[in-house]
Amino acid sequence: MKTIKLNVFKRIAVFSAFVFLTSSCTDDFIGKVSEKAKVETIVPNFPGNDGVSIDRQGNVLTSNFGNFSGTEVLRTMPRTGEFEIAVDSVLAPTGNAVDRHGNIYVVNNIRFTAQNDGTTEADVLKVAPDGSRTVLATLPGFPSGLTLDNKGNAYVSNFSFPGVHKVTPQGEVTVFAEDVRLGGSVGIDFDNRGNLYVGNFVSGEILKIKRDGAIELLATLPIIVQDFVLGYLTFFADSLFVTAIGENVIYRVTLSGDMSVFAGNGQLGTIDGALEEASFASPNGIAVDPLRKVIYISEFASGGGLRAIKLK
Repeated sequence: MKTIKLNVFKRIAVFSAFVFLTSSCTDDFIGKVSEKAKVETIVPNFPGNDGVSIDRQGNVLTSNFGNFSGTEVLRTMPRTGEFEIAVDSVLAPTGNAVDRHGNIYVVNNIRFTAQNDGTTEADVLKVAPDGSRTVLATLPGFPSGLTLDNKGNAYVSNFSFPGVHKVTPQGEVTVFAEDVRLGGSVGIDFDNRGNLYVGNFVSGEILKIKRDGAIELLATLPIIVQDFVLGYLTFFADSLFVTAIGENVIYRVTLSGDMSVFAGNGQLGTIDGALEEASFASPNGIAVDPLRKVIYISEFASGGGLRAIKLK
C-alpha cells in the first residue's frame, strides 16, 4: 500500500513538473519566436473560410461559410494538404470545435437564412464520430463563434445579440454574459485560468469575461476597414492570437493588453515566408495546435488558402 501511494505521489510530482516545464518552455518559445518561424500555405484556393479548430490527431477543421452559401465543415490533414468533408448538409456554418471524444460542434445557420418572418436564429449542432446528429440548442440572433470548456459546455458568441450563450451537453441554454459591447462579436476562446475572451468583428474590441462574470476591455484592434475589423481569436502561451480581417495581419495580444503585429505585412495576398514578410488574404478563422506548435488560419478573401504559422 505504501509503495502504491509513493508511486502515485511520484506520478503527480512528475506530471506537475512536466506541466510547469512545458508551460515555461512554451511561453519562452513564443516570447522569443524561433528564427525558423514562418507562414506556409497548406491548401491554396481553399473553400473553408471561417471558424477553425484542431482535433486530437492534429487535423484541421474549417467551416465553409462561403457568403451564406457554404454547406460543410472540412477536415484537412496538414502533412499532405488533403481534405475531406467532416460535416455536410449544413448551411453557412461559422464557429466550430471538437471535444476529446471526437464530437464536432458547429454553428449551423440554416435557421438564420431560412426565416421569413423577420426573426433570426441558428442551431448549435453536435455531430458524433459515427455521423449521428443532435441539435443541442437553437439560439436567437446570429450565433457565430463557438468554444468549449473542460466540462464540455459550449459557449457561443453572437453577431446580433449582445451576449454569450452557454449550452450544456444536455442542451440547457443560459445567457452566460450580456453587455451591449458583445453585439457584433465572433471570436471566442478561454485562457488557461477560465477567463473567456470575445472579439468584436465590428468594433475590434477584445472583451475579457472573468470567472465571476465581470466584463472588462482588454484591447482594441485598429479600424482599417469599417465594420470589418476582427475575425476570430485563439489562446496560446499566455497570449491571444487574433485575425485582423480588414488589416490582413495577425495580432498577438498579451493577457495584460499589450498588442503587436505578430505576422503579416498588411498587403492583401497569399505570399509565404518569414512572419514580417508574408501576406494574408483577409485572415479570418484561427486556432492553435499547442502540441505541434502550429497556428492555422482560414482566409475570407476569394482565392484565399488554409495557412499555417509554424513556430518551430
